[in-house]
Amino acid sequence: MVNLKEFLKAIDEFENYGIAKEVTIQALKEAFSSLFKKKGYEDTRVDVQIDADAAKIDINLIKTVVEDSREDDLDDNVEITLSEAREINSEVNVGDDLYIKVELDDFKKADALKFKSVFKQKIKEEEKQAVYQAFADKKGELITGVVEKVEPNFTIINIGRTTVTLPNNRKIGDETFSVGDNIKIYLSEINSSSGGPQLMVTRADGGFLKRLFEEEVHEVYTGTVVIKDVARSAGERSKISVYSINPNVDPIGACIGPAGTKIQKICAQLGREKIDVVQYHEYPGLFIAEALKPAEVIGVSLNEEAHSAIAVVKNDSLRVAIGRKGINVVLAVKLTGWKIDIKEQDVALSEGISYLTMDQMLRKEEEIDLEKRRQEILKANEEEKLRLQAQASEEVPLDEVKEEPVEETEKVELEEELKEEKPVEEVKETKEEIPFEEQKVEVNLSQPRVSLADLENQIEQEKNKNKVQPKKKFVKKEEEEEKPQVKEEEKEEAKPSFNAMPIYSDEELEELDEEEEEENSYDDDIDYSDYDKYYEE
Repeated sequence: MVNLKEFLKAIDEFENYGIAKEVTIQALKEAFSSLFKKKGYEDTRVDVQIDADAAKIDINLIKTVVEDSREDDLDDNVEITLSEAREINSEVNVGDDLYIKVELDDFKKADALKFKSVFKQKIKEEEKQAVYQAFADKKGELITGVVEKVEPNFTIINIGRTTVTLPNNRKIGDETFSVGDNIKIYLSEINSSSGGPQLMVTRADGGFLKRLFEEEVHEVYTGTVVIKDVARSAGERSKISVYSINPNVDPIGACIGPAGTKIQKICAQLGREKIDVVQYHEYPGLFIAEALKPAEVIGVSLNEEAHSAIAVVKNDSLRVAIGRKGINVVLAVKLTGWKIDIKEQDVALSEGISYLTMDQMLRKEEEIDLEKRRQEILKANEEEKLRLQAQASEEVPLDEVKEEPVEETEKVELEEELKEEKPVEEVKETKEEIPFEEQKVEVNLSQPRVSLADLENQIEQEKNKNKVQPKKKFVKKEEEEEKPQVKEEEKEEAKPSFNAMPIYSDEELEELDEEEEEENSYDDDIDYSDYDKYYEE
């Protein structure tokens, strides 16, 4: 008798291999269905229901009920006569589907072997698919594995759910491994095929070096320093071009680290391989000069059509620019993508080669940067303009703006307010034009009127009083000279009209007295020679 609890408990074990429980149950259903589908009878219908929690498996063979008269041409795989069907279920009729229950104990040994073969095949297919899904998003990443086997031409590495093969030509130079070593490998390619997923791994690719920089250099990991490209000859030398999106961060210094600590950690994982970190430049001439370091380039001549360049170096620097076995110039060509020819300074002069110096190329790159920024600003302004236009067209339709009644009402109210305020302004202007003296004149009716004769007598008394005291009069004249001169027009305006008979105060009478004295020229009777001593002092 089949122990269903132990059988269904084994389903949970497949989850440890990355195969979901639902996938395993589906594989079981297909394996049971295959027991009833003979060769050439793929139309056989089987219903399999599996309840893993209740440890229950129900298998039913489905056949269509037909009339007894068709017994001679009956298809036993999919049909059953009415009389036979009613022996199983008395309520069925012609045309109904009859579910015939199958017990697990009814299976024979041959059926069990067939079930095992089909189930194993389905599980393998699902396992391969699970492996592909697990590593599909890790393409271009570093994977840590354990060396399982070392062969003369390759090394087998266990990476968890599966194993991969690392050929010798994808190692770093002539490096060797031992069983049990933990190593880092770069997943360069992953393909899904009928034989399962194919994982291509390497340690010699430029991507491997790029990922090592991301692990060791924080600025590269955060994106502050960007690795533009990598040219590599695994085991010998590599060149990596970098630039910084933050002008305050030196990209080369960030990659090398204090006293070269960061670059040393990376080189320690590459054996004897050396790394040159160079500055990336937008202008190709400068980039070529940087890529040929440690050689000192004094100028570059570019041929845009042929995509080639002539780099002019100092005399006796040709060997340094080419490098051992030509490795330096080869990596510079890979890194820049330009064909590079190197000539010493004297040779370039003798051949009449014209080139741009480093300063001239720096100015060229500044022009490129300025033009690039200008284009970015223009593009940003255009996008903002389009965004505002789209927003305005969505929020305030043109038809609604034209038919807005509120604006017309406000316009009428504003015009009325202006009309009401205009007379007030005219009054203010008229008031400002009134002379100050006229505004200040007031008539006090509470005081008694004075006759003209009395006024003349009072003036005559004052004149006689001044003649008796000449010295005092002279002092008074000095005070008059210190007073500001009053214009004749103002004096006439200040004179009262006799028709109006205004009332004068004491101060006004004194002013009239002074004016009368000036008119009579009383100074002619005074001898000023007595007062010369005052002027002599």
